[in-house]
Amino acid sequence: MFQGLKELRSAPSRTALITLTVAMITVMVTFLASLAAGLKYQSVSALQELLSDDQVLVLEDSGTASLSSSRLSESQIDTLREDYGASLLVVARERVDSTPASVFSSPDIPHGVAQVPSEFEDDALAATSGTPGTIALGGSDFQVERPDRDLYFDHQPVIFVSDADAGSLRTNSLAAVVDADIIDSAGGAPEGMVALSGDDRWNASASYTGEQLSLNLMINLLYVISALVLGAFFMVWTIQRLRGVAISSALGASRRVLIADSLGQAVVVLAVGILGGLAVTGSVGIALAGTLPIDLTAGTMLQPAGILLLAGLAGSALSLRPVLKVSPREAMAAA
Repeated sequence: MFQGLKELRSAPSRTALITLTVAMITVMVTFLASLAAGLKYQSVSALQELLSDDQVLVLEDSGTASLSSSRLSESQIDTLREDYGASLLVVARERVDSTPASVFSSPDIPHGVAQVPSEFEDDALAATSGTPGTIALGGSDFQVERPDRDLYFDHQPVIFVSDADAGSLRTNSLAAVVDADIIDSAGGAPEGMVALSGDDRWNASASYTGEQLSLNLMINLLYVISALVLGAFFMVWTIQRLRGVAISSALGASRRVLIADSLGQAVVVLAVGILGGLAVTGSVGIALAGTLPIDLTAGTMLQPAGILLLAGLAGSALSLRPVLKVSPREAMAAA
């Protein structure tokens, strides 16, 4: 490691260039990962809150498997309730102070209460009903309750009301929630309906699939690009430092020591660049949290950073071929 660190200090411009490259790639990957997580939250967080892992979302089989276009008929609802023990999920569209919102039915909300996101201010809610602490939905007044956190569906804030109250609203979509074991024992959803389980349930959001597919594709491409770019950097770097490697080899350094020195040098550069990139992403993410749907978590910051570290090490490992084949006499003669 001593020789590797000495070479880093002796070439500050080159060290700064590759470290900055690593930092820029880290910023791009972690920012995209945080943006993808934030967009996912604004697309399906309401469904994630309503549905447990062992529940299936049953929609009308209209060819799109979209909650917004699901219109279960009365006969389909009766079949699901009687034969599958399903609970109905009602979705309505409302406007609160000119802001569009989705209204979801929830069995956990008391009758006459509406759980309203905090982004709707009290004055705006009171303006809909004329009474402070209430909101008017579908011609009825509801007592306002604030949730622990705001939830969204298709990038619209979600208001939760009781199952009974949801029936009095102008319904836009009808779906059902069924236990996965019941669906499995029945061999699937009834005719004319489709059952979504696991992560497939989030595809019921019209915005979810396209956003996540495109962003995750870009993130994965950046992982590949980072390995290629860093591999090319370290390949050039390794060739330039062959004379020093040859001297170390002539003085008795084993191949294992030379490889550890080269990889250790790569780890230092990657660690500094990745930590710098994480600091930039964190600072920018906090500054833009109110304007962009960015979700800064361990999953969106540390996981991509770990993958980048592995990709960088993989790229640098590919550049070790000259080190493995170096001949002290030939390398020093060619230097």
